[in-house]
Amino acid sequence: MTHKGMADRRDVLATAGVGTLTALAGCTSLLSSSSGSKLRFLGFGGNTQETQMSVFDSWDSEMTVEGTSAGGTTEMISLIKQNPGSFDVVALNDTGMARAQQEDILEPIDLSQVPNYEKNIKESARTLSFNMNGEDTMGLIRENGATGFAYNTDKVDGELTSWDALLDPAYEGKVSLIDRTIDRLSNAAAAAGLNINEVPDDEAKTDTMFQRAREENGNVFAYWGDGATSIRYLRQENAWICEAWGGRVLALQNEGYDNIEYVIPEEGAMGWSDNLAIVKGSENMEAAHELLNHTYQRENLLSLSEGMNYTVQVKNPPSSMQELPDYAPAEDLAFRDWDAVLPKEDAWTQRLDSIKQN
Repeated sequence: MTHKGMADRRDVLATAGVGTLTALAGCTSLLSSSSGSKLRFLGFGGNTQETQMSVFDSWDSEMTVEGTSAGGTTEMISLIKQNPGSFDVVALNDTGMARAQQEDILEPIDLSQVPNYEKNIKESARTLSFNMNGEDTMGLIRENGATGFAYNTDKVDGELTSWDALLDPAYEGKVSLIDRTIDRLSNAAAAAGLNINEVPDDEAKTDTMFQRAREENGNVFAYWGDGATSIRYLRQENAWICEAWGGRVLALQNEGYDNIEYVIPEEGAMGWSDNLAIVKGSENMEAAHELLNHTYQRENLLSLSEGMNYTVQVKNPPSSMQELPDYAPAEDLAFRDWDAVLPKEDAWTQRLDSIKQN
């Protein structure tokens, strides 16, 4: 489906391949520099991209918005770095915001040009650390959730409420977990009674977290890197238990899969958020701010929540939003401290990979 010109990552990477993003710089038909007639948006693809583009479609402007989707944070940052001037606005998760600031690829946002953000978004959600750089606002929270797990009630015994379900030998070869280092370890830490923000530089806690990750790996048949794969595993009954996002599971239930339940385990799960930011070097700064201000109108925020099945930290949320699987006000959520966690990501990835390979 196309919204004012929407390019899928498959079109971008059809000949280049994910591992050769440098070749994209020459794809002038798709990644040409932004012009005065259009804004270029880079997002995650899937339902969130479709919903975001539908909100952009209602923007009353002579400019059009062209969307491109990427497979994840690493690919997004590579596209931006290797194709300067090709994007204006980007959607990044909290991991991506931390990395993007480290790579210096974002512009500060002038909140005086986005008055709807302060007007409609709760104060507790407007200064999350990964969206700030000192006094500068680098990103605007869009939607948020948590990574719990889903399970097939036709295949498991009773109600599952704990991460300990991942360890049950009855589910050998029937478990799938997320293939994102910090997300996976955040939940392993929670299952071990730890907060991942307190793990860096504590050798004993680090060993405890990885021991739990090793134990949880025992029943795993595959790790998934994108939400669509997690839902496919559940739909096809490859996975009886699968780390998942509540919004994705709700969409699956709406398809008629009433046997799939979603749970935030009693030990807890770390929160995540997707955020909107302006790409450094954009030649359309004023228009980018106008587009953000349009997005943060209350009716558009409610449309995002309804279309994505996730919480938007809007003031006075409607009851329908509060009934979402992982609804929570920002003040009740624990987010990762990326200043502490991000420096450990490479070393932790290597250690986790060795566990997964075994």
